[in-house]
Amino acid sequence: MNATEKFTEVVDVLAALAPTTANGTQAAHTTGYVDFADYHRGFVWLHIGTPSGASTIDVTLQQAKDTAGTGTKELTDVTGVTGTKSPDQIVAGDAGNYVGIEINTPELDATNGYHCIQATVTVGTAAYTYALALLGLVGRYEPAGVTDFQEVVE
Repeated sequence: MNATEKFTEVVDVLAALAPTTANGTQAAHTTGYVDFADYHRGFVWLHIGTPSGASTIDVTLQQAKDTAGTGTKELTDVTGVTGTKSPDQIVAGDAGNYVGIEINTPELDATNGYHCIQATVTVGTAAYTYALALLGLVGRYEPAGVTDFQEVVE
């Protein structure tokens, strides 16, 4: 990002899970698959909110061949050695913190036609409020769309 570029010119919000009561309930919540083919990099940002008791959160990333989820499999790190791109389990004591997951296109199995990504947030034990955004960075062909934001203040 150059000093003269605006954040909204280089970052696309591809998917989000809002900090709603429904998303914080004990269950697996998914962003749905988004096409990642137009980006060199991505970032998953999780803002950990308020737990209810001994709540937990697990985050995993999946890849697929299309936005319908064809051939779903876990996204692994770029070396393929250390396993999935998942942070440590989040517990009640982690409230108020942030988690970031970097995504690089070589981590996708492009050779076999994988170019879509989904984030899954699993809330365990009891409700846990959180917010998650899946961002596309370093566009391959076109500038980021500013319509992803309700309002941009300059």
